[in-house]
Amino acid sequence: MRYVIAICAVAFFLIWDGLYNHGRYLDVTVREVSHIVRSVTGKG
Repeated sequence: MRYVIAICAVAFFLIWDGLYNHGRYLDVTVREVSHIVRSVTGKG
């Protein structure tokens, strides 16, 4: 049940972000995660 709630919350956030913010938060999140991954792996 926890997984269902988590998946619904993520899906709701993605829909809300896409409709009202044109994906701005998702774009920032992806950029930050990729930056962190590059820092950890040393490929940056």
